[in-house]
Amino acid sequence: MTETADIVVVGGGCIGASIALHLAEKGVKKVILLEQKQLANGASGKGIGIIRTHYTHPVLAKLAQQSLQLFHHFGERFGGYDAGFHACGYFVLVGEADVETLHQVVAMHQQMGIRVDLAEAQQLQQVCGPLLDLSDVAAIAYEPDSGYGSPPQTTAALAQRASDLGAEIRTETPVLGINLDAEGRIEGVVTPQGAIHTRTVVDCVGPWARQFATQLGLEFPVTPIVEHVVVVERPTEVATVHPVVSDLINLCYIRSDAEQPYTRIGNSDPKYHAQFALSDAEQFQGQLFPDICDKLHQKLIRRCPSLTHAPITETYSGIWGVTPDYQPIIDRLDDVPGLYCAVGFSGHGYKLSPVVGDLVSRLILEPMNESVELLHLFRYRRFQENDWIKAPLSYAQARGLR
Repeated sequence: MTETADIVVVGGGCIGASIALHLAEKGVKKVILLEQKQLANGASGKGIGIIRTHYTHPVLAKLAQQSLQLFHHFGERFGGYDAGFHACGYFVLVGEADVETLHQVVAMHQQMGIRVDLAEAQQLQQVCGPLLDLSDVAAIAYEPDSGYGSPPQTTAALAQRASDLGAEIRTETPVLGINLDAEGRIEGVVTPQGAIHTRTVVDCVGPWARQFATQLGLEFPVTPIVEHVVVVERPTEVATVHPVVSDLINLCYIRSDAEQPYTRIGNSDPKYHAQFALSDAEQFQGQLFPDICDKLHQKLIRRCPSLTHAPITETYSGIWGVTPDYQPIIDRLDDVPGLYCAVGFSGHGYKLSPVVGDLVSRLILEPMNESVELLHLFRYRRFQENDWIKAPLSYAQARGLR
């Protein structure tokens, strides 16, 4: 006898876990989440986990603001579980070319009720001590409520809460195929354990989006991109935990660890992405591309000369699913009735995951809900319509990453 489910969510990262949880919360009786390996196997597994609201597009800023509030009340909101969130503060550094843009972004955010303000170099130096060289910084913004969390821990927490509410979380269960009926509607999924009959499938496979959709005749412009992280151990004189710093001059971001004297640096320069692209997400094996870790280390030393002799304790890589405009595809796929997607988050997925789970569940269950209108910006057909997402403001070099 074929197993049945009301809704099948495919992909066990933070987005898939959040959607499964919100569906279960809204009373869907049988939600099954299928993950081909283990939870947080893809983009959610190795991210630095920055949680910020600093976006040049107001819709993204609004979604990030809503998610930030959920991270602050995560345990209260999600059954007592912990996301590993640390509200250590978030600073944005810009050079002369971006001063006016920074001022406009801050003003826009303040009008939206986001807690952010312009800051002086002295304020940043007070919390970071001798860590930073700010001689080339022309303006600074500060979000006191932002910080970072743990993507794997958050994913596990969301999945466990979903399980508590009746959702079934199945790891080591890849989707081998999608069954359609004679009219082209979703009829079920095929796994190694057999078929599951369902009329609703949610595609949350992240960097695997292009391959997943090909079998359905859909072209998803989602490219798997390898991103890199370098970790150093701070010396005793600068061992104090420091806030997250987004450096839009050197195009990188740094954060410290809460429990150990480590500083992590990641890349925010889109010019490298063509070099780090994979034709298939299955090619990702944790590999490091030549020279990028050295370049990140040099950027760290440039911004933090006090770390010149800090030993490198680790270098590692993760994988993003990146779209041409660096924004996600969140939609109901009318070409295949019963199919929904939330993929291609281009590095934004973790910080947005709590609110995206709610919105996608409403898209499925309450499509006329006013909040669902926000998702129109991220529709699948925008690429065919040549209507890419463009922010009203833009930093000189960071492009879609901000």
